[in-house]
Amino acid sequence: MFTLSLWLLVCTVALPVAAQDRLATLIGDGSVMLHSPSGETLVSFNPDIPLVPASILKIPLAQVALTMLGEDFRFETHFYRNSSGDLLIRGLGDPFLVSEEIARIADTLAERGLQQIRLLVMDDSAFEANPDLPIESGSDQPYAARSSALAVNFNTVNLAWTTDGRLVTGEAQTPLTALARELGEQLSQGEPQRINLGDDPAAGLQQAQQLFRHFLIESGITVSDADFHQQAVTDDWSLFYRHRSSQSLRENLDGMLRYSNNFIANQIFLTLAAQESGYPATAEAARAALQQQLAELYGDGFGSDPQSLLVLEGSGLSRTQRSSAAGMMRILEVFKPHADLLPQVDSVLRKSGTLTGVYNFAGYIRGPDGLYPFVILTNQTSNNRAEILRLLQRQL
Repeated sequence: MFTLSLWLLVCTVALPVAAQDRLATLIGDGSVMLHSPSGETLVSFNPDIPLVPASILKIPLAQVALTMLGEDFRFETHFYRNSSGDLLIRGLGDPFLVSEEIARIADTLAERGLQQIRLLVMDDSAFEANPDLPIESGSDQPYAARSSALAVNFNTVNLAWTTDGRLVTGEAQTPLTALARELGEQLSQGEPQRINLGDDPAAGLQQAQQLFRHFLIESGITVSDADFHQQAVTDDWSLFYRHRSSQSLRENLDGMLRYSNNFIANQIFLTLAAQESGYPATAEAARAALQQQLAELYGDGFGSDPQSLLVLEGSGLSRTQRSSAAGMMRILEVFKPHADLLPQVDSVLRKSGTLTGVYNFAGYIRGPDGLYPFVILTNQTSNNRAEILRLLQRQL
């Protein structure tokens, strides 16, 4: 039987001894905290141990983004013309530059009098070429794609096949581009498949160019040259149109937290660097900006123990990141006005964090008198977080 010590487990709720024993056994070398709606500590088990947080780090990332940018912030994409009649598209990291958005952009450019383009030029120089950010290996899902300042449809291509074996687009709103056809020819017929373009920056930009070209032509704009062109904007270009995304930061954060979307997370992460240090945005500058903002949110004492919440990237994939339960709890207290951004399961608003040997929850239990913030950090082979959460819920 696991024997409790007061220095390990502090409970001010009326947990039965058997429940306390069971809770301590399930937590093992992990940590758990539970606060009342007024901020009173109800359960505190090993609150200061730094552990691998995984994707619950998307909560402090969201809070810093809201603090620095504001929930109504809109990502921008800039369009430039030159004296030769070319159009340059400069991406600034919009994570939701999807087909429907590109179609709206093309219509707006036509309404502004754009009739003919000679060369269509892609510019992804706003982010460093190879940001030092982990990605989920072997995944073809959009949430796992590599960051890019100019990426369309989450840096992926969605393919499908008809019953007679003909390659078609996997989503009605997106045309089958030349690049998509080329990629599809390398695959065997079967179930619909999404191809992640993040490992090949050139392919991602080619898909962006071909998709923009398609919608520009659909909007009545002639594009003379179909070849791929890439260049960073210079003084030879003049700004023609500044597009603000139809999606607010809050809407992007909702998608990031609801689906644990690593692509959106790192697009936001690098954008924080640009807001603080300008372009090109680098992972190093993003880390510095994020830790500085966390220090300001925490107030006195944060700098003495940065591992109470050490955030090195946006996705939570890095195993060198750390958070203590106490550190995460301080963010949850600040994040409470935005708690509804977290996925809801029954009466719990929660974000999970999962890696091999890492099983965490953080969020809020809905109680009759308000929201009860909680943190569950377990870095162990057994996934006990759901039972730990149930034990906490039963006492409210």
